[in-house]
Amino acid sequence: MKPNAKNLAIAFLALATLGLSVQLYHTRQQLADARKAPKLEVKRSDIQVVAAPEAAPRPVATETPAEAPAVEIPFAGPEDNRGGPGGPGGPGGRGGRFAAQMAELMKDPEFAAAMKVEQEARIEQRYGSLFKQLNLPANQLASLKTLLAERENAGREVWASAAAQGLNPRENRDQLRQLAADLQAEVDNNIKTTLGESVLTAISTYNNTAPQRATVNDLSQKLTIAGQPLNDAQSQMMTRILAETGQQSGRNTLVTDNTIARAQGVLMPSQVESLKKLQAEQQAQQVLQAKMRAAREQAQAARNASREGGAANRGG
Repeated sequence: MKPNAKNLAIAFLALATLGLSVQLYHTRQQLADARKAPKLEVKRSDIQVVAAPEAAPRPVATETPAEAPAVEIPFAGPEDNRGGPGGPGGPGGRGGRFAAQMAELMKDPEFAAAMKVEQEARIEQRYGSLFKQLNLPANQLASLKTLLAERENAGREVWASAAAQGLNPRENRDQLRQLAADLQAEVDNNIKTTLGESVLTAISTYNNTAPQRATVNDLSQKLTIAGQPLNDAQSQMMTRILAETGQQSGRNTLVTDNTIARAQGVLMPSQVESLKKLQAEQQAQQVLQAKMRAAREQAQAARNASREGGAANRGG
């Protein structure tokens, strides 16, 4: 890899500690030994992390791909204020114990093999439709699956190695996220150089349109029951239309009037009617959620007022 800001950030961390690098390498080697399917070698830079000292300069942030799923560090959320040795965010909390248990379990060949099978099934489920679209030869598809598994493991492996070194993930959250993102970026580079930029672009688009595909799946289920399922071309076009016209709502995308107008050039009239029905269902769900939320807030306000009134009466 060419010298860049990312390498400078890694070098900064490398000067601080070597222990985490060794632990991370050991964890990754255990995973590699458990894999039996043919795979490509994923070369990675030496990476280390250290607890950030006060007033230390922050490493230069690298530009991570927009399509990359957020790197989640287990039990390290800022919303968890139960830090310290006994809290989930501390090295002795649930997160640290879980990481230590996983590292120990990975030494068991039977567990490692079972984990490999489970992960392969999850990759198949998540990317199955993309694999169908790419239509890669068997050897290239096997390599892609292995690389996607490597990418998925990045966050867990970095965090497990950090926990094994006794680092507090809340205090080093940014560094751990950066290290996991660096590992993911190197996998992306392997995909690009080995399978082609078009494959990496397809993965990027696929990851970016997960909410839209969820809505298309809802529509497809309705149409399948009605005996008018979407074909592959329609599914891809509707995903694109929703990406351009839909309204984001959690893990799904809401159908808008503009979506329906654009869909008329892709769907049959009866399929458009099902799309309108899906829109009505989504709108009804939005109304229910809004009113239920308002009712909860009103009830909470009444309880607060009652407690305040009781306290005032006791004080009087």
